Amino acid sequence: MSLAADIMTKSAFAAHVGVSAGRISQYIAERKIFGDALEGEGRNAKIRASVAVEQLRKTLDPSQRFGANGAATRSAPVASELSFDGPEKPKAPVKPTVIADPFIDEVAAEKLKQQKITTARMEREEALELGRYMLTDDARREMVKAVAEAFKVMEQAIPEMAKAIAAQFSMLTHDATHVLLKAFRDHRAKKARDFADAAAELEEHVEDEQQ
Repeated sequence: MSLAADIMTKSAFAAHVGVSAGRISQYIAERKIFGDALEGEGRNAKIRASVAVEQLRKTLDPSQRFGANGAATRSAPVASELSFDGPEKPKAPVKPTVIADPFIDEVAAEKLKQQKITTARMEREEALELGRYMLTDDARREMVKAVAEAFKVMEQAIPEMAKAIAAQFSMLTHDATHVLLKAFRDHRAKKARDFADAAAELEEHVEDEQQ
């Protein structure tokens, strides 16, 4: 692999090793990918694939390690066949004795829950970085700016409309302007209240059908 081909984005490296992009971000946060494996810093950092794969082989649990092609292995047969600690010596089959321990089960369940929460948060952050999502506060600000600009353009046209009306109905331009401005501003105030009520009803989170 050439040096240029060895440098990958997080998403490309995730596809290369067979996990989600959010999982790669989690590996970086947990310093399972670090140092020479990273090209650049922060969200724009890229992955040096050959170094990162070697780091993951050393830092991941055996059940999470990667096979010869870089893809994640999770099933017991595959993990043992592609173990990086060398081939296992043949062992006589022993039937395991399972002792139920409610405390251990509860700790394991809580650990799994926290890991899922962390992974979901990493994936949301990456989606936000890629521009797929938009924060509700940002959406409100953009809507307010757009509506304000539209009202501004309409108000600037009132003097010209007043001249046309004054000429048509033989009245003073000043009077026509005054009538139009008052009607326009009353209407704008009403719509502004309606818009504020609608914006306040925006949900902080919406269901993402693309997931």
